[in-house]
Amino acid sequence: MAPLVTTIEAGTGFWGDVTASMDWCEENYEWTPYIAEFFNSWSSIAMVILGEACARMNPTGNPAFTLLGRSITVVGIGSWLFHATLKYSMQMTDELPMLWSMSIACYICVTTQYSVNKQFIRNVLTLWTLFVTLLTAGFSGKVQFFMFQSSFNFLSLVVAFMCWRGKRELEYANMSHVGDLFSSGIKLYLAAGAVWLTDTNLCQYINGRDSTSILPFNLQLHAWWHVLASLGLVHLVVLLMGHYCLAKDIPFKLKYVYGIFPRICAE
Repeated sequence: MAPLVTTIEAGTGFWGDVTASMDWCEENYEWTPYIAEFFNSWSSIAMVILGEACARMNPTGNPAFTLLGRSITVVGIGSWLFHATLKYSMQMTDELPMLWSMSIACYICVTTQYSVNKQFIRNVLTLWTLFVTLLTAGFSGKVQFFMFQSSFNFLSLVVAFMCWRGKRELEYANMSHVGDLFSSGIKLYLAAGAVWLTDTNLCQYINGRDSTSILPFNLQLHAWWHVLASLGLVHLVVLLMGHYCLAKDIPFKLKYVYGIFPRICAE
């Protein structure tokens, strides 16, 4: 199938110059003048679909899980806008919801596994997330980059640790088949990280267009990052749902859709 670009020269497009801080390995405006990165944009729909799946499957009765699923949906929409335009303002609609999602996941983990004041934890996470959001959206440079990356990565580590603790408790309750979601989710994330790093750091060797490329075509690895990361995220969210059900004595079953997508169902 030939690219759809006909009225505008390939490499230029409707949205003009790139203002985002990142421009990925995919050739800009190769397929249509209206979407800067065609494959990176449409692969973001994986996050929308799986985010909505998480929001709708929620058997826990805890609205925080529905909010978490919807926040993942927002990440997918923001990612689509970012890759379609490569504008800095749209980059914020991708990155900032990632921080919001991680804050919600952190709230769920902490309040499920520890006896804490839920209102206090909610207020602290909300105020900190709001502060980092305003700083990230309103400023640029090293301070903005450091605040966003350090906050997001710290929350990610907390959530990963809490998922591991949930896995152990599920195993102690003879639910190792649910606890196995941790290892499968982490494996998917590691695979996603590997293709992200390859796409980011070795682009000239795999883009299919430079003289240094060892491949005749672009593998679109960043698009695969979207798909693999979304699948890994679903495994971990379902793990958290299963652990919450265990902690609250809610009967549940783990099922798989098409043998790939995990799903928690109330009994």
